[in-house]
Amino acid sequence: MNFICLITLEPNKIWCDFLNLFTKYKTFVIVDDNNFDLSDFISSYKNITFLQIENEKCKMKGYTDTNFTINKLISGWDKALYYFGIENTNNEFVWFIEDDVFFNDEDTLINIDKQYTNEDLLSNSCNKNIDGNKNSWHWSMININYPPPYYNGMMCCVRFSKKMINSINDYAAKNNTLFFLEALFPTIAIKNDLVYDNPIEFQNIHYRHDFAKNNINTTNLYHPVKDLNKHISFRT
Repeated sequence: MNFICLITLEPNKIWCDFLNLFTKYKTFVIVDDNNFDLSDFISSYKNITFLQIENEKCKMKGYTDTNFTINKLISGWDKALYYFGIENTNNEFVWFIEDDVFFNDEDTLINIDKQYTNEDLLSNSCNKNIDGNKNSWHWSMININYPPPYYNGMMCCVRFSKKMINSINDYAAKNNTLFFLEALFPTIAIKNDLVYDNPIEFQNIHYRHDFAKNNINTTNLYHPVKDLNKHISFRT
């Protein structure tokens, strides 16, 4: 069975109502706030595994620094990558999704999986930094222990194979750190000769965008849709 991992600061009823209906995927919610009381969510949503990961566990294994933009050494992304790289490795493919990504239903992901059966990384398209120039984007804030070229793109919704997870785990083990996820994922995939594709279903993953209901179809992924009430509206 393939996995879905939602990454969030705190769980939200709208997302949990949605994910709890899934039958073809095992669903996980990484809760970054380790002080949040999950008791009510665990008792209400039996089809979802809620996870809080101690920061020190990530730090000890080198799962740090994937999201410097929120001024945290260890974020929900580090915890998600740590969990599937170290604690739960019995998976073939894992979808990692931030909580401001919208998709219509479980079939949206199933249909993408049916089209892309062997790819190690699926994401929106990426850019190439040929010579490692530090004068654009966030490159001045990122240290990568590979020679250039480097790659970057919007990585708020991705699908990984076990090979991709293992490659990230190898980098963390060797370097005792990771680096910004928007550069990490495409760079790791390409440097390790993994199979990487950018399906058309990811084309509506943007940094900033305002989606209207008539923009939405049942096959694509959308980012950002931060108002979760819009998720409900779009699905109806």
